[in-house]
Amino acid sequence: MDNNVLAHDHGLQQIEELGNEKIWVDFNQGLDSRLIDDDVAHLLARLHWIRFVRMACDTPAMIPWVIKAAQRLVDAGIARSRLWSYVLVQDVKQAHEIVVTLDDWGIQPFAQPYRDFDGGEPTDEQKDFARWVNNKAAFHSCEWSEYKRR
Repeated sequence: MDNNVLAHDHGLQQIEELGNEKIWVDFNQGLDSRLIDDDVAHLLARLHWIRFVRMACDTPAMIPWVIKAAQRLVDAGIARSRLWSYVLVQDVKQAHEIVVTLDDWGIQPFAQPYRDFDGGEPTDEQKDFARWVNNKAAFHSCEWSEYKRR
C-alpha cells in the first residue's frame, strides 16, 4: 500500500518475496523510475504482472529517467507492451511533449488532468487532452492539434 514501494528496503524485500510466489501483482501507483536500477528491474521482472508496470512522468525532466527505467525493464525481460506511465496534465504543451516521447519509446501514456489540493477542477483543455491521450483509437489516429479543433 506504499505509494513509493521502491524507496525503502522493506518494499524491495516484499517485491523479492513476491517474486518467489505465484501471486499476480499490480502496483497501481506509478513506480519511481529514478529508483529502477538493473537490480530492481530484475526483481520486478520476476513478478507476475496483472497487466502493466506503471511509472510516473509528470514533468519533461522525468522523461530520461522513465526511458532509462523502461530500457532496464525490457533488458530484464519485461515486455515493452507492459510499460505504462501516468502523465500529470498541468501545462498541456509540456504534457503533449511527454506523451509523444513516451509513445515513441513504446511506453503507453495515461493522462491525468491536474486537480489542486483546494478542489479546483481541471480546465476544459486539460480534460480534452486527457480524453485524447486515453482514448487510444483517437490518440493513434489523429494529432492533438486535429483532435482539439473538433
